[in-house]
Amino acid sequence: MPKQMPGRQTLAPPLETIRRTALTVPGGLAPAAAPRPQRGREAFLRIAPVAVLAIGVMLPVEVRLNLAGQTMYAYRIAWLAFAPWIIFKMLSGKFAYRFIDALVALSAAWMALAFTVVEGVGKGLPSGTAIALDVLMPYLITRHCIASTNDLRRLLVLMAPIALAIGGMMILESVLHTRFIRDGAQAIFGALSTRELGDVDFRGGQIDTRFGLMRAMGPFSHPILAGLFFAGLMPLYWFSKLRGWPYLVGLASGIGAVFSLSSAAFAGLGMFVILAFVDRLRKLFTFFSWPTFLILMAGLGVLLQVASQNGLISVLIRFTMNPATGYYRLLIWEYGSKMVERRPLFGSGYAPFQGLFWMGDSVDTIWLQIAIRSGLPAAVALGLAVLVAIVGLGIAASRSQENDQSTRIGLAITLAMFFALGFTVSFFGGMLIWFVMMLGAGVSLGQFFPPARRMAPRRPVARLAPMGRQ
Repeated sequence: MPKQMPGRQTLAPPLETIRRTALTVPGGLAPAAAPRPQRGREAFLRIAPVAVLAIGVMLPVEVRLNLAGQTMYAYRIAWLAFAPWIIFKMLSGKFAYRFIDALVALSAAWMALAFTVVEGVGKGLPSGTAIALDVLMPYLITRHCIASTNDLRRLLVLMAPIALAIGGMMILESVLHTRFIRDGAQAIFGALSTRELGDVDFRGGQIDTRFGLMRAMGPFSHPILAGLFFAGLMPLYWFSKLRGWPYLVGLASGIGAVFSLSSAAFAGLGMFVILAFVDRLRKLFTFFSWPTFLILMAGLGVLLQVASQNGLISVLIRFTMNPATGYYRLLIWEYGSKMVERRPLFGSGYAPFQGLFWMGDSVDTIWLQIAIRSGLPAAVALGLAVLVAIVGLGIAASRSQENDQSTRIGLAITLAMFFALGFTVSFFGGMLIWFVMMLGAGVSLGQFFPPARRMAPRRPVARLAPMGRQ
């Protein structure tokens, strides 16, 4: 090593000295050291809580425990097991809060408050709190665990074989007219009681056939929910940039949406195909973009509303597999809106649906159902959170590399599908949990506000010694 000449300083200090100075001195020239990337077992352990939640979503509601008057379904047991852990993360400052979290928390808290006000403390507080926590806790757990697009891809890899197995069983159910998954779970864990049926709002016990095939529902509480779940998986896997068997197996699981024989599932698949095609056009033609597409769709909607005989909704109903159910949903909106007008603040709780004498109590729209049961504040806050999450994903995608951009677009399409079809479908049971889980992932991977600009650090200016001093 060459010797340092006396009376002279080295031109460049050692690299380690520069790094330490930059990390300790305000305005240092180098950023803080990036966290070590997680690999292998450590990376999968990070998403273990949300993976357990996803498995709970895909288990039948017969898998349950009764504790202190409350029915603990598999998904409820899952989030209850991780509740102390996520609360500790939040209290210890390891949870990255965002303003959308306040909207979801407001919606959940209002549900608990509304049920308590309408039904009373004895009945309303336990049931309202259970519903509120079913919304809030899976959301928070997913928000914390899915911190990157790679985390979402790992979750999809873990889910792929289970989803394909369920989709395959749904083919057999549809062809053989036998509910293998639900009937098998009932034989092991026992049938659901009348009260438990009310907890999950189950209305699909009867055999329903279309085109000579039974509408399969797998482990879910209704064929519509099963179809919507698998339709929502399609954009996630298609845009995920996964390779090999997870990609192929994940896409193949979409067969479950087909054999649910549900109009909502086919509508979801249609949305996926159209939006995937739009994304392809966006890459091929620079003049075509998502804002351009949205403007065209809005213009088409206005044109159909003005030019058609009975408006846009009647036009859409003609393309459903069973137009009678479409008109029935119009009646639900008509009479349900009147119930909301009468009790807009706290809703009507478990009061029967006040429609025509021959109409049932089922409200086949998640947004109207929340407004009827818990009031407009709960429905508006949750719906606004979904819309902001979709916008945030779009903004984050525009600033991401190709793989991360594609994954965010897929998640945004899934959330848009759930938001739109939520006007004709009510989410309950496992599907409600999966919906708020996707919302949590969307909030975590989205970015609504642009990143703050960092001013370049000023270079230190050497001070000259006063004249006359040596």
